[in-house]
Amino acid sequence: MPVLAKCGGTPLRSKKPLGWTVASERDREGLREVYDGSFWAPGGEKEKEFCEEFAAFSDVKHCFTVANGTVSIQLILRALGIGYGDEVIVPPYTFIASVSSLIYAGVTPVFADIDPETFQLSPAAAERAITPRTKAIMPVYVGGRPADLDAFVKLCEKYGLVLIGDAAQAVGAKYCGRGVAHYAKATSISCQNSKNLTCGEGGLILSDDDAFAESLSTILNGGVGKDGKTGAIGCDFGISAFQASVLSSQLEALPAQIEKRSGNAAYLDRRLGELDFVYTLANDPKITVNAYHLYMFGLKEEKLGGISLERFVSAVRAEGAPVSTGYKPVCTFPCVGSAYAEKCVGGKIYTHPFIPAAERVSAHEACWIYQSWLLGSKEDMDDIVNALVKVYENRKELIEGGEAK
Repeated sequence: MPVLAKCGGTPLRSKKPLGWTVASERDREGLREVYDGSFWAPGGEKEKEFCEEFAAFSDVKHCFTVANGTVSIQLILRALGIGYGDEVIVPPYTFIASVSSLIYAGVTPVFADIDPETFQLSPAAAERAITPRTKAIMPVYVGGRPADLDAFVKLCEKYGLVLIGDAAQAVGAKYCGRGVAHYAKATSISCQNSKNLTCGEGGLILSDDDAFAESLSTILNGGVGKDGKTGAIGCDFGISAFQASVLSSQLEALPAQIEKRSGNAAYLDRRLGELDFVYTLANDPKITVNAYHLYMFGLKEEKLGGISLERFVSAVRAEGAPVSTGYKPVCTFPCVGSAYAEKCVGGKIYTHPFIPAAERVSAHEACWIYQSWLLGSKEDMDDIVNALVKVYENRKELIEGGEAK
């Protein structure tokens, strides 16, 4: 009789999946306050209060709310004067929005490889990718884990470049005891529905730079500056007072959630570290808070007896454990090298960079567990580990091809 659920056996876990979002009565109260009030539009007291709270939480002076985490990067580029004909270095191991936002701004993305021990943009690879057209480096804090920010700050100072932080997944992350936004000229955060701080859809821009903040404020004010004159090409990408209210109440819950995720991640590190067919990501003592939008680890495919990453993870999921395989290199997506994308940036986008680590990790190693599961119990974490062990110990069923139809 088969043992693996993938082959017709009984799944290890039958409990209901852990869902997201986590709504509270405080969310409801805040929405009622806005509903009963007379101001629902962007720019009201709710938005101002949240921006002040979140700027303090993030260790920066300025916070702006915007429509989503894609336009946030476009707006950062516009406020910095980075656009058509310029290049920005990015990792290929990221969500498409990190790249599409550059292309929509007329900026050419230049891909540099990741560090296979962290899944983050490699400072050495980024330095090799610098050209005379490079204006900025944009590490993406994949999974909520900060990149090597000390190295990127020094690299940008060395070459006169701007550091932009794509912290879409890293709300609440800290590096050397400071919020990650402290290190970059400007930082983007997503508040889309799956994110750790959400209002359904939205984005945030953080900065400590007064000149940048004034430039961005003018753009978001329809191009009208403090002098009352239209001195910039402006836009309206604000969020409603309802969204600002939800962000404020969700922010109240965030510190306790970060602590819970961190505790479960540490437990997974210990349990998975005992398995010889799994590796956990390298520890960096400078990362004082990992936001853990994702818990990421790697499978040692050479230990799987010829079973591919995709097939092994599919079997783990059949056991009821929420493991997925994650990103594929975004530079391989046809849309990135399309005629339209190249028309946007005014030239060719090089879609075949030397990225052996990103290619290997994405195709053969990387596994993810989403943040909502990290709010679960130790028993939930044990179920994940035990599902991995069950599939590994019974991998012969997969090797022999006995999958249920």
